[in-house]
This record gives sequence, structure tokens and C-alpha cells, in this order.
Amino acid sequence: MARIQKADLPATTAGAARVFRRNPFSHLSFGHVVMITAGLLAFLLNVFLIRNRAEMMEVPVASRTITAGSRLGTDDYSTKFVDANGPFADRVLSREGIKGLLGYVVVRNIAAGAPFIADDLRPAASPEGGRAMSIPISPDHAVGAALSVGDRVDVIAVEGGESRFIATGIEVLDVSSGGSRISGDRFGVTVAVSEVEALAIAGALDRSAVHLIRSTGAEPISGASLPPLPVVRKGESEL
Repeated sequence: MARIQKADLPATTAGAARVFRRNPFSHLSFGHVVMITAGLLAFLLNVFLIRNRAEMMEVPVASRTITAGSRLGTDDYSTKFVDANGPFADRVLSREGIKGLLGYVVVRNIAAGAPFIADDLRPAASPEGGRAMSIPISPDHAVGAALSVGDRVDVIAVEGGESRFIATGIEVLDVSSGGSRISGDRFGVTVAVSEVEALAIAGALDRSAVHLIRSTGAEPISGASLPPLPVVRKGESEL
């Protein structure tokens, strides 16, 4: 085999073309640079937001100013993210938690945008915006204390040998349970009442004997069987 001698190779001349490596950025226009920069900024912003979101929590806030005494409705709140380490963070209601409190009463004025605190809402005193009243009574005057939440009761006052109904068909909201007593042999029965019924029952408890009759499912007593209840005027509480 013939060996290739150095003399057989073509001589490199001074005018021979040189091979140049092209700069990959040489054809980037200003528009390309702007697009790349914008993409990088968007990426960094997303990283920042995701990192911050881990330190935030979503809570319900008042969508408008809510006055004390209002009942909470679905239009009264929206949600926003707040600092998870901020003040009252452990007492702020969650987005899911407030759904179970719809219909509750707001007990303080809440400014628009302010978060709801657990203490801001309480159940209504009684259904349909009525009032709740506790009647201390002995079991033998209250169906042997065999009353349950949701029962309906009539209230009879006995005074001077005469008996009269002073309230009928009122709803039982609570009954002292487990043998817990208010005083002596008296038990507590909490009922939903109107302002007129509350005054009538309070007066009867003060000056006469009171009996509770369980009337759940019974036919309502006609108005003719009831004595006229007192007219309550603002500033007056006398029966």
C-alpha cells in the first residue's frame, strides 16, 4: 500500500476560505427580544404568586356594609385571599364554614371587605324572627317534663280559681336535660314567643300558677276561646 506523503496534500494558501461559526443570536430582532423578556417576566411572576399563595388563605368577606341584626344571605359575602399569618387568622371563618351559617344573625356592624369572624354570627333567637323565652316550671305542671325540641305547647294561667289560655301553639326551642334544674324542683323550657306572648307569660309567672300543655298535632284553639291579649305599646310593659 502506498503511503500518502505530506508533499501529496494540497498546500494551504493564504487566500483559502476560512470557516466561521454563526452566532445564534445574530438574527434576533428587537421584537424577539421583547417576547423572550416578557415570557421570562411572566414566568417569574407566576413563581412569585404561587409562592405567596402558599402563605395566603381564602376567606369570606362582606360584599357590602352589613348592619347588626341582619340575617346573613348568599349575597352578603364574597371571598378573597388574606395573609394566613395575619391577626385573627385563627378566628376567621372559612369559605366552606360560612355556608352552614346562612340565615344566622349578624351581631355587629361589618364594613364592606372585612372578613367574617366566628363571633360575628349567632343563631336567631327563634324561627321567623321571633323571641326566645325560658319558662321555669315544675315537671308536674309541664307534662311531667316530657317535652322535646319542636313540640308545641299551650300556656295556661290559673289565678283566683280561674284558668285561662294566655298563649297557644308556641314552639319549644329547648328543654333542660339530664335532670339539670333551674332552681329547686323547677325545670327550664325555652319557647318561641311574640312580644305580646312574652309579656303575658312573664306576668302570669309573677302572680299566678302556670301550666304547660303539650299540644303537638292538636287542633288549634279558636280565637273565641282565648281572652283578649294585652295591647303592647312602645315604652309600656304593664299587662
